[in-house]
Amino acid sequence: MKYIKKKLKGNALILTMFIMAGMIIVASSGSYLAIIAIRSGSIQAQSTKAYFIAESGAERLLYELRKGIYSPESTPDHSVPIFQNQTGDLESDGNYEVYHTEDYNLIWLSTGEYNNTKRGVEIEV
Repeated sequence: MKYIKKKLKGNALILTMFIMAGMIIVASSGSYLAIIAIRSGSIQAQSTKAYFIAESGAERLLYELRKGIYSPESTPDHSVPIFQNQTGDLESDGNYEVYHTEDYNLIWLSTGEYNNTKRGVEIEV
């Protein structure tokens, strides 16, 4: 009878170790999923900011076309940007560039960049 009681005392320790190991595995996988969600939310926020920066470049193009400041015939080279942001607000956070992509169809591309995330907006007049 004494032999059986001694054997059962060690089983509680082993069972506790297995339960603790299971809890650690569940907690670490849950924290990993939380970190992935935080990173993807950050990437989505950067993408949204890059989109709005590209939109500001498109708005500048439309403004200058409407006011007659910019003429589509003045940009023969499509690899050189027509506009780049010149305001101090965007330079620290991001920037935009507007390119004239096609001559016959009046199509421009405004690309916005924020923290190595790029988004583009195409404008056709």
